[in-house]
Amino acid sequence: MSTEYNGLEFKTELEAIWAAFFDLAGWQWWYNPVQVENWKPDFKVTFPCGHSECGGSHTLLVSVLPTRDLSSQKDHPSLSHSYGVANKDGKYLADGGALFGIGPLVTQWQIAHGSGGGIEDVHFRVHNANELWDRAAATL
Repeated sequence: MSTEYNGLEFKTELEAIWAAFFDLAGWQWWYNPVQVENWKPDFKVTFPCGHSECGGSHTLLVSVLPTRDLSSQKDHPSLSHSYGVANKDGKYLADGGALFGIGPLVTQWQIAHGSGGGIEDVHFRVHNANELWDRAAATL
């Protein structure tokens, strides 16, 4: 069932809630960005990073699925794009692919960060993620 948020129609209510969450968290987002091979992300998001080696921000291509269990989605194409996403011509598109489920606790991506990096989730980047999620859901 489609849902409208901020003048845009989303395929699902869950996508609309994530869009509202991104707004509340101060993340830039684009809906239905470019397809990458066999994967069609739902969002492209950019969020700030204050680490001196990160250039001020990180960008992810995000798939949204109505799941409570990321381990059941381990073969999803979004998670096969760790540490960078490029198109077939090698053009850089994002720092990594990400999978977002039914809320902030069900999120995962893997990117370079500073001189290292690794697996991250929304709580790593947004300290009040649960509060923002509740507010985002209430806006619809």
